[in-house]
Order: sequence, then structure tokens, then C-alpha cells
Amino acid sequence: MQVFHSLEEYKESGVCKIPGAVTLGKFDGVHIGHQKLIRKIMDFAHANSISSIVFAIEIQDRPILSHEERAVYLDSLGVDILVECPFSREFMSMRAETFAREVLSETMHASYVCVGTDFGFGCRREGTASMLADLGRQYGFQVEIAAKERLFQEDVSSSRVRKALAKGDMKLANALLGRPYPVMGIVQHGRHLGTGIGVPTVNVHPGANKILPPDGVYASCTRLPDQTIRTGITNLGIRPTVGGKTRKAETTLFDFQADLYGQTIQTDLLDYLRPEHKFSSLDELKSQIGRDRESALAILPDECDRFYGRPAFEFHGQG
Repeated sequence: MQVFHSLEEYKESGVCKIPGAVTLGKFDGVHIGHQKLIRKIMDFAHANSISSIVFAIEIQDRPILSHEERAVYLDSLGVDILVECPFSREFMSMRAETFAREVLSETMHASYVCVGTDFGFGCRREGTASMLADLGRQYGFQVEIAAKERLFQEDVSSSRVRKALAKGDMKLANALLGRPYPVMGIVQHGRHLGTGIGVPTVNVHPGANKILPPDGVYASCTRLPDQTIRTGITNLGIRPTVGGKTRKAETTLFDFQADLYGQTIQTDLLDYLRPEHKFSSLDELKSQIGRDRESALAILPDECDRFYGRPAFEFHGQG
């Protein structure tokens, strides 16, 4: 997948001359509603031998996914092009008709555009989905307006994902996302205190602006650089027992010993186990980690079935 970090960067590339099937929106979580739009543009693109293009308007200060996490996921779906468009003053003041003509028709050479029923665009969101359909007829591209996805009798939305994450309701958040909520990053050296008590961990700093669920311990699965997946538990927080001050995702991988320093991993948070807690000693912490492991192992088989597809899933670290 090709990634462009601005509309100007996309304009300057030769790629912009290729006709495309386009969907537009914030795509900050790529939830199941977004995935519906993406499937439609990919189906049209494949049927007509053109490019599938996700045009992501960057508005949120704290996205659900970091840019890297979003790009990795969109690439895994088979999207051809991602255009990240910062919400600049110029973009904010662009009239709806100008956007349809200059961006969709003249720059992206859109043959087909798919948006949701609540899509708004142009200055003060003057453009609606139905207006876009009218403009598409004027400028030569087909517009499909897709009904919103619903889950548990409510519309799927990024705000609903955010509320679930804020409560630590990972089962609802993951159902809305259609996959586990990820924390991706480069494994960094810590103080090696876990190794000292026989419970080594891998430490990752989440993206600085990424929205995170509450501090606490989570049942998790981690995708390693070789694409195998290991079960474990992840402490999200500052690690008060050892005097930590920086928020990290610190993961204990079950039955695993290897050097991952400097490598990128992705840890999926599957279920919330307990709040982060300051223990009186490292021995007390080690005992609690043992109990957390047992709690996680009671949850993980079903969650792994749900998201990774056993027996195709290589279920490492069952205990």
C-alpha cells in the first residue's frame, strides 16, 4: 500500500493520474462501519481494474489508532492507497463544490465514491451525502451512500468506540472495531526488574497522542516480528510498585524467552482483568502476576477463537 501524508504529496506523485474508487472520512479507528465502506471501494476497484483509495481527514487530536497502526491494518485489508489529509485552514474553508471538482474529480480521478449517510464535507460541512451524489453526476463519478452499520441495536461510530475504551470495556470496543484494540511499538529496554523475579517483560511506549483504555492489567495476545502470536498479560500504566513514572505497555509473554529489543511488535488488548495497583514488595507483585496469568488463561482460548481463528491460529503460551 502506498501512503501519502498530504494531498499535496499525492498531487505531486504520478499515482494521482490513476483512476480510483474512493472512500472518505476520519478513519481514526477503522471500525466495522469504516470496513464496510472499504469493502465497497475494493470490490468496485477490483471489478474495474482501478485503485482503491482511502482518503483520511485528520481531525482528532487523540486518534483510536496511531498512524502506523492504521496504515498496517489498511494494508492488511488490501487497500491500494492511503491519503492522510491534515485538516488545514485551507481545507476547512474549501466549498463543497470545489472539493468535489478539484479533489475528487481533478486530483483523485474518482470513478466511484462511497460514503456513509452522515458524511459531511466542505466549509462548515455544507456538503451532505446527497449533495455529493448530485455533484458526482455533474463531475463524472458514481456515488454510493451506504447505510450505517449497527451493533447491539445501536449505530457503530468512533465516538462509541472511544466511550467503550474509556470504560475499559474491551469486549465492546473490540466488537465495534471488528478486531482487537492494538498497541504497536518498538520494544525498549527497561530496568529488567521483571527478569530479576523470573517474569521477564517486553516494554513498548504507546503513541503519544493515541487514546488508551484505563491503566490496568489486560489479557493480551502479541504479534511478533515473525508473525507468530503469543498469549500473555499486559500492564498498561506507570508500574507504581517499581517507582515508574512513564506510561508503558509492559507485557509478560507466556512461556517465551527471546530477545525482541529494537523490534516492532503489536499487542492486542483482549479483556480487562484488574486496575493497576502498587504492591508492597516484588514478591507480592510476582504472586499477583501468577494469579493474573490464571485469569487470562481462562479468557484467552475463547477470545483467540473469536479473533485469530483456531486451529489455524498458532496458539502459543497456553500454560
